[in-house]
Amino acid sequence: MMPLAQPRPRRTPRALLAGLIGLAVTACAPLPDIAARTNTQTTAPPPVLVPLGGILAQADAVGSGAGAIDPVNARAARLRARAAALRSQ
Repeated sequence: MMPLAQPRPRRTPRALLAGLIGLAVTACAPLPDIAARTNTQTTAPPPVLVPLGGILAQADAVGSGAGAIDPVNARAARLRARAAALRSQ
């Protein structure tokens, strides 16, 4: 004869009630005044622009980025091969 399955404990209504109270309290909170924040930000001085020539020269020197991606792809291939070997054991 098979043993009877143990019933799972039910969540207490207190946890549900606490969650509902927390939701109600946060729903009643006042919203921030977004318009006041954006007005103060528009009066700030504009950001300093940096020439892109140096950044573009560095990007051209790196090329397509294969030098940075190839080691990651090689490591991923080694990890895939190791995972396949572990699955076949």
